[in-house]
Amino acid sequence: MYDLIAFAALAFLALAAAPIVAGRPGSWLPVKLLLAAVALRIFGSIARYEVLFRFYDGFGDAVAYFNEGLDIASQLLEQPILFFSPQFWSAPTSWWGTPFLEKLTGVVLTIVGPSMRAASLAFALFAFLGLWAIVRAFRNTTPDHRAVLFASWIWLWPSLWFWPSSIGKEAVLMLGIGVTVLGYAGRRPGVRWPVYFAGLGLTFCVRPHVAMVLAVATLVAHWLGSWERFSIRRAIEAALAVVVTVFAFSGMLAQFGLENAGFEGVTEFVEWRAEETMQGGSRIEGVPLGVTGVPMAFVNVWMRPFLWEAHNATSAFAALEIALFWLLVWQRRAAVGHALRYWRHHRLLRFALPFLALYTLMIGIAFSNLGLIARQRAPIFPFMLMLLAAAPATVAVRRRAVAQPPPVPRSRPARHGSGPSPAPAPAPAPEGT
Repeated sequence: MYDLIAFAALAFLALAAAPIVAGRPGSWLPVKLLLAAVALRIFGSIARYEVLFRFYDGFGDAVAYFNEGLDIASQLLEQPILFFSPQFWSAPTSWWGTPFLEKLTGVVLTIVGPSMRAASLAFALFAFLGLWAIVRAFRNTTPDHRAVLFASWIWLWPSLWFWPSSIGKEAVLMLGIGVTVLGYAGRRPGVRWPVYFAGLGLTFCVRPHVAMVLAVATLVAHWLGSWERFSIRRAIEAALAVVVTVFAFSGMLAQFGLENAGFEGVTEFVEWRAEETMQGGSRIEGVPLGVTGVPMAFVNVWMRPFLWEAHNATSAFAALEIALFWLLVWQRRAAVGHALRYWRHHRLLRFALPFLALYTLMIGIAFSNLGLIARQRAPIFPFMLMLLAAAPATVAVRRRAVAQPPPVPRSRPARHGSGPSPAPAPAPAPEGT
């Protein structure tokens, strides 16, 4: 009984908070859109719970996290000070990934009580906060009605309300990615480093390799932007991005035990991970490492499963979803073409495209199971849909840059009585991206 009461109470609080947030002075969010997004998270958590226990008989990572979390929650209730202890979050071998999720689940259960339904909804709301952060970052870089269109797509997109709506790494990963993006593309032209490091650190706690991809995307975006308009601040941030990328890459290798492994050792590790996923009815042929495997990695992640490959409800869900995405791409093909042409002039797209490419290669090469690929590609949908929503904005930004008049060169001051003084040079237009 408490399971349902806690779930209903949390769902009520989430629905009650939506109109308050959307109704604030100066808010550009439609109340109905925010209510629909929250309602889908409630429905998604119910759907994930029912699928787990009706189709998989309760065997899944979410149940394991919940059971471990109950023990941790009992410890926290007896000794709340443990939450602030570094020993609580550390582990003898590996502290990231599953151990971190177990600790985080224990913290959530300490707040909501011993309710798996309520905890699943809490994780679904974590993921939604990450998507809200991405929309906020998009709004900061594209200040027009297109932010509402983008929000309606990613908040209502099936994979983004279904897969992260349970106790698991997907929800926390989505939150970490969203906070990282918001830190990168804040209101100011520069990076809000405290927010950025908070998101990157949370992502590293769940999946260090994704944190490394985020760091590399930041590095690429900064260096491309620095060529456009050089400044001391941009140069310092670009140098800091290099440092962050080096630390993220070395930290990833250390957590995987590959700090002393050469290229051959890393290759063997990736091949071993791919072989581990060749299980079940959704297994596919592995993608070869190297340049020859790149096209197939993109096909597997961006296009499969095809409609004729769907052999159960979950794969049919994924096949219809990816078909819907490409239908949207076809309908907006002209706008997408402009976005791909001018993506370097849009600050968020400079981040999004490198992230899309690197993340796609990572999961396309490391996974040989269409079911796992459909689940793991959820974080790239916000960036894929960003191409569709940002297209007119990229063209407008490029046109403003082309139409901006060149600065008038300074001339020597005219002598007294020699004629009128030269007109002052016009102030440079504010940076739109």
